[in-house]
Amino acid sequence: MMPTWEENKPATLAMIALSVFGVLFLSAKAELASREARQVGRPVPMEHTITIDGTGKALGKPDVAAVSFGVDTRGAEVASTQQKNTDAMNALLEKVKALGVSEDDIQTSNYSVYQDFRYDPNSGASIPTGWIVSQQVTIKMRDTAKISSVLQTVGQNGATNISGPNFTIDDPSSLLDEARADALEDANRKAMQLAQTLGLRIERIVGYSEYAPGGGPIPYYERAVGMGGGGAPSIAPGQNEVDLNVSITYKLVD
Repeated sequence: MMPTWEENKPATLAMIALSVFGVLFLSAKAELASREARQVGRPVPMEHTITIDGTGKALGKPDVAAVSFGVDTRGAEVASTQQKNTDAMNALLEKVKALGVSEDDIQTSNYSVYQDFRYDPNSGASIPTGWIVSQQVTIKMRDTAKISSVLQTVGQNGATNISGPNFTIDDPSSLLDEARADALEDANRKAMQLAQTLGLRIERIVGYSEYAPGGGPIPYYERAVGMGGGGAPSIAPGQNEVDLNVSITYKLVD
C-alpha cells in the first residue's frame, strides 16, 4: 500500500519541489535555445553598415606575345590540295622553329576544307571551281624581341594571312597583388571620409568581394607599325594594365 499524506509528508513535499524545479529548468533551457537559434546567422543591421567600392590598377610590361598566321591552298581535288597545304605549312613552321619558337608553343587553331564557287551572272548559278584547304596556327612567343623577325619570316614563306601580336603577361599574380593593395587603400580612404562625415567610426570589416573588370589585362601600346613591303615591322609591346575592383562592407559604431 502507498503511504498516505499524513504518513510521509516530508517525502511528498520533496517530490513536489523537485517536479517544480524540473519544469522551471526545462523552460529556461528551451528559452535559451530559442534565443541562440534566433541569433545564429543574424546579419549586422543594414543601418549599421556601409558598403564601399574601391578600384586599383597596376602596370607591367608584357612578356608573352601571340601571333596567328595561316596558309590557304587552292586545288582541283581535296586530297592533293590537303597535301600541298600540309607541305606548305610544315615548311613554314620549320622556319619559325629555327627562330627559337618552341614546339610546345605552336598550336593549330583551325583547319578547314571547303568547295569554292564562282557566281555566273549570265545564268545566275554558282559554278564549283575547286577546293580550298585552310590551316591556321597560333604561336606563343616568350622572347618578344623576336616578334619582328617572326612576322617577316612568315610573310616571306607562304603565309596568306597574319594577325597579331597580342601581348599578355605570363604570370600576372604580382600585378594583381599590387592592384588589390591599391583598391583596398582606395576603399578604406573613402570609408574613413564617409564615417567621419556621418559622425561615426569604423569598427570592423564584415564583408569583402573583388572582381577584375573585362576579365583580363588591358594593353596600352606605345606604337605598333604594320607590315609593309615584305620588311620586318617595328613592334613596341608597350605596357599592360591590370585592373581590380573591390567591394568592402564596414560595420559602423557611434
